[in-house]
Amino acid sequence: MSLAMLAGIVAENRTYLKAEQFEPYHQVVKEAIESIPYGIGSWIGKDEPVPEAAMALLKQPVIISRRYVDTSPRGMQEPNRTASLLFVQCKQSADMVGHYPPNCYRTHGNEMVAAIERDWMVDDMKITGMEYRFERRVEGQKLYKTVYNFLLVPGKGIKRDMEGVKASAEDYQQRYYGAAQVQVVFNSIDGDGLSTKDRDEIFQTLISKALPAIKAVLDTSPVSRTLGRKQLASRS
Repeated sequence: MSLAMLAGIVAENRTYLKAEQFEPYHQVVKEAIESIPYGIGSWIGKDEPVPEAAMALLKQPVIISRRYVDTSPRGMQEPNRTASLLFVQCKQSADMVGHYPPNCYRTHGNEMVAAIERDWMVDDMKITGMEYRFERRVEGQKLYKTVYNFLLVPGKGIKRDMEGVKASAEDYQQRYYGAAQVQVVFNSIDGDGLSTKDRDEIFQTLISKALPAIKAVLDTSPVSRTLGRKQLASRS
């Protein structure tokens, strides 16, 4: 009986997917994220440095951190028409759990004053996420930060908050797909910021060109195709 149980455990372990089997998926995702353009209509992006502490926390993720500026005539007249786009993907979902606006921004001295559930339509995709608002006083000035945030769990869809990522991290077969997070961040000083309508329009403009990367994260078929080829080869 003991030998039979041991044989069963060994057989079950052989069915578990290994981290290396997910590499075709991660390569597709990496290329898609790195293909997000610097020029999006009148918006021109410039890379911003990523803190080393964040890179270490996220275990060397695929990441773009980019500040976009509106170069249209309106943008020339309204210098507050800027936004930062952060798109980060980790190879294991557990590595994403600590990287989350209510944690990260408050750690750096920002007070969270609002957390609002939001839904946006970007082309044909519904984005379910959160709008976080933070405040911070520096040298007599009040700094405001508004963060539009959503998370991506491969094969499971777009998640509004971290709970979906945590569930993925606990699933042995799911966790090697990792997880991704997207933020669009707006900054202002002493309340001289953009309206919600303007922020939403900018969000939709920037995210429209990130949709291929979002869809690549959610699509688990590269792993399925690789496993299918291996299974066919083993039968021949």
